[in-house]
Amino acid sequence: MDANAIDILWLVLAAALVMLMQAGFLCLETGFTRSKNSINVAVKNLADFGLSVLLFWVVGFGLMFGATRGGWIGGDGFANDFAAGPTWDAAFFLYQLMFCGTAVTIVSGAVAERIRFGGYLYVTAIVALSYPVFGHWAWGGALSGNDTWLSSMGFVDFAGSTVVHGVGGWFALIACVVVGPRMRRFDRDGRPHSNPGSNLPVAMLGVLLLWFGWIGFNGGSTLSLDGSVPGIVLNTVLAAAAGMLAAAVVGWLVCGYPQPGWMINGTIAGLVAITACCHCVSTPAALLVGAVGGLVCQAACALLLRLRIDDVISAAPAHLAAGIWGTLAVGLLGNLDTLGTGLTRWQQIEVQALGVTACAAVCLGIGVPTLWLGHRLFGLRVSRRDEKRGLNVAEHHAPTELYEFATVLQRQARTRDLSARLPVEPFTEVGQIAERYNALMDVLQQTTTDVTELKATERLLRRAKREAEEANHAKSEFLANMSHEVRTPLHGILSFAGFGRRRAADTDAKLHGYFEKIDQSGQRLLVLVNDLLDLAKLESGRLEFEMARHDIGNVVACVVDEFESLLSERSIDVRFDQPATPTSAVADRDKLMQVLRNLLNNAMKFSPAGGVIEVGLALRGGAVRLTVRDDGPGIPADELEAVFDKFVQSSKTKSAAGGTGLGLAICRQIVQGHAGGVWAENAPDGGAVFVVEWPKNAGRPDTAPAMPEAA
Repeated sequence: MDANAIDILWLVLAAALVMLMQAGFLCLETGFTRSKNSINVAVKNLADFGLSVLLFWVVGFGLMFGATRGGWIGGDGFANDFAAGPTWDAAFFLYQLMFCGTAVTIVSGAVAERIRFGGYLYVTAIVALSYPVFGHWAWGGALSGNDTWLSSMGFVDFAGSTVVHGVGGWFALIACVVVGPRMRRFDRDGRPHSNPGSNLPVAMLGVLLLWFGWIGFNGGSTLSLDGSVPGIVLNTVLAAAAGMLAAAVVGWLVCGYPQPGWMINGTIAGLVAITACCHCVSTPAALLVGAVGGLVCQAACALLLRLRIDDVISAAPAHLAAGIWGTLAVGLLGNLDTLGTGLTRWQQIEVQALGVTACAAVCLGIGVPTLWLGHRLFGLRVSRRDEKRGLNVAEHHAPTELYEFATVLQRQARTRDLSARLPVEPFTEVGQIAERYNALMDVLQQTTTDVTELKATERLLRRAKREAEEANHAKSEFLANMSHEVRTPLHGILSFAGFGRRRAADTDAKLHGYFEKIDQSGQRLLVLVNDLLDLAKLESGRLEFEMARHDIGNVVACVVDEFESLLSERSIDVRFDQPATPTSAVADRDKLMQVLRNLLNNAMKFSPAGGVIEVGLALRGGAVRLTVRDDGPGIPADELEAVFDKFVQSSKTKSAAGGTGLGLAICRQIVQGHAGGVWAENAPDGGAVFVVEWPKNAGRPDTAPAMPEAA
């Protein structure tokens, strides 16, 4: 095999390695985008490569490497039949074809997740036809040997930091600006929101494939398998490592952890930066070029975010910014003898800067009007609805398992149909999630059924309670309205019984005894009726309070005086020390006297002959406290609260004392009407103590103080 055949073989192998970079870009972009757009991104990478291959064969190769027209554009070689020509020409075309595909596919990741597939093919065509224009200025004489205007000035871009990556990076930046950022990428104040990628491990695989393919990208640019290839490949690998490490360190310092995205973009930026000068720099210089490329990329990323430009995979920072730095590094760090341009270092820097500027002029001059016009005429961007549901479905009708999962969930949320179940695809992660979700929905549906039945029962109970309360209120209304009708005949009976008792007192002792029993029974019946009617008025809300300020000591003294003679007949002593200072408070005087009478009457029932009833009155802060203590048997601790219920008496005393069991219930209602409270206690030395307490300035009933725990 002669040397020419070896060179051809190397060029074909290098072309295969560069083509592998297409797979790297596909993995990188798919991993960096959300799963609802992953299929769309993959399809775009496949489609742009196929379209760029055809366009480069039909038009691009002739524009770039055809016979120059004044050093500005190629004029022949369109749609060549390479099978009929030299083998070298076919190998050279194959290799350059891969470079065109690389320049075109850079745009894909930058505008991912919001560009229409048809619109992206339009952008692909523009880039594929623009790339040969600047490519002719820099590399147009590679096949024919004729210099073009930029190459004749000494511009050097060995493997395309600007020719390939600069062109792709400029168009990526223009497309991002024209299409605009993704929905909710920035808030109203311009702060960016994170849209994490769906599969960073796949993105890592993509950058490793790119790294591997770059061996052919830079190594094959020698166009022959000579002694410089190993050094070029080594510089390429080292620069990529330096770019990754520099970006990782800075990311660690800024974020506090090794940021995966920074490491990926730092690696690519190091590769892009060394591409222009990999043949003319020393090994340490290659490390410097790669490290600075990684840092330049991160600085450009920060600038784009500040400008609210949404580049999904940071294509412009990694390819354009790092490519500009790498192109300038040719003049800054390159070996002038290896370059062979005859220029001084400063002159070389100037011509490198001129080449960068010329690339910008071409890309902006073609890209801005064509992309803006295309966006205005037929729209490059998808609708908000399509962007929200994802381009996999919107553009290609190709849902993923996760999309189908989310669709069922949305339908279930909209219809509230708990019987709906997710389709289970065995042996997949989504299928396992669906299986667990269906099991959860089984439990939830059963629980919901139980809750529904409980709610129905609760509604029935509420209805029964409401009807009972209405019936109770009607009963109370009836009793309150019957006050006059019930009391009038009772008073008549008592009057005639008294009259008969007095007339028979001196004439007929037996008859006098009968009238005496009638009078006693009538009096007991009257007390019962009065208690019932008072309670009915309280429950129906018809008992009115006439609140006024009184000296409570005088009120208590009046009631004590009423009971003094009655208590003395039973040999019971009553003690009340009226405060020397007037005890002024707001109360309904008659109702308060009724409470005290009930308490004294209750104490009188349970106090034995020779006993003592003590009545106390005191001010405690902003409240009035009234106490009545007897010498009776006391109240069981578990009944201290129950004695205030209707028709309830203490188990120790009810058999001996009799009564209706309504007096204390009425007392509590009246005291609560004063916004106060009443409770019972057992005295340490025997007997019961009833405590009444209400605020000096009686307020609303709902401000009543809490009663203490029963002793």
